[in-house]
Amino acid sequence: MKSLETVFNYAKTDYQRPQLLLGQRPGLFDTVNRHFPEIWALYKAQKSLDWDENEFDYSSCNADFKTCPRATYDMMIKTLAWQWEADSVASRAIAPVLAPFITASELWAAWQRISDNEVIHAATYSEIVRNSFDDPGVILDEILRVQEAHDRLAEVAGAFAAGYEASHKYALGQLANDQDTYNAVFMTIVALLCMERIQFMASFAVTFAICDTGLFQPIGKAIQKIAQDELEIHVELDRAVLKHELSTERGQTAFAQCRDRIEKMIEEVVDSELAWISYLFSEGRELVGMNAERLSAWTLYCAKDVYQLFGLSTEKYTLPAHNPLKFMEKWLNISKTQASPQEQDIAAYKVGVMRRTDENVVFDVDF
Repeated sequence: MKSLETVFNYAKTDYQRPQLLLGQRPGLFDTVNRHFPEIWALYKAQKSLDWDENEFDYSSCNADFKTCPRATYDMMIKTLAWQWEADSVASRAIAPVLAPFITASELWAAWQRISDNEVIHAATYSEIVRNSFDDPGVILDEILRVQEAHDRLAEVAGAFAAGYEASHKYALGQLANDQDTYNAVFMTIVALLCMERIQFMASFAVTFAICDTGLFQPIGKAIQKIAQDELEIHVELDRAVLKHELSTERGQTAFAQCRDRIEKMIEEVVDSELAWISYLFSEGRELVGMNAERLSAWTLYCAKDVYQLFGLSTEKYTLPAHNPLKFMEKWLNISKTQASPQEQDIAAYKVGVMRRTDENVVFDVDF
């Protein structure tokens, strides 16, 4: 029976008051007792936003890549390179890494659904490359050579790697359920928030600025769906988990013990973004309606949200009081860019929002 506890805890006694993380090992998947309605609602919302990476016809992007200015081509390729790499990491580093620590049914439902959603994101970037180039293998090699993209992901990837090691050791009984283990989980979630709230948002700004010129419209619509998932669901789940944990004794202890590490992580993520922006606009590359200063300000604006969540301030950066990229508002609100079906593929929709109420009803119809 002891071996079964790793997959089903028959001795579980905390159904009335489960913990999100590192509580008693899971038993029944429980929707009878709902202690985390916000997290359950985010799980349901992610289900309603379900979509497929092949919904968009990227054939026009083949011509766009062949005819657009070289600077635009380079910026799009380099941005896609990082987005593809980051979502490849995310698709393998959320549920698999966090699973041994999750002890609430609502959180497991949400993060496993988000992991599936990250697979769609990674597959979307792969399909964009497969369908937009005559020889996608050459572009794949080109993307993998962008060392600056790898460096940009280094800080978050390092935190995920530490979380991966801790989760596997904990699952094998090699780590105790103590504050050090809890801190490792906490820092992994902080890293996830930094990637999704700061890095992804900065990357989307480049894509949408390019698409605002009229180029790569199918890519813009697909990545708009990705941005909606990230901002409306993924970031909000990270925020909900961290806010709840910060209200607990363990979470408060983790924050006190890890505060310096959290400040350093946010700072290093921001620095990596600013370095990436400097590289992106180097070597003569330009982008209509965008420059390094505006993109840097947007990055700091996104970072402000993370600082505020933890009640932190920074003397190193001046955080903008207002959104410096107003055009992002229409891209991050899909309904504002809704086109007719004749113009382009439709991206603004939800699934599973209709419910039948006529089952087993006999209608008296006179034809």
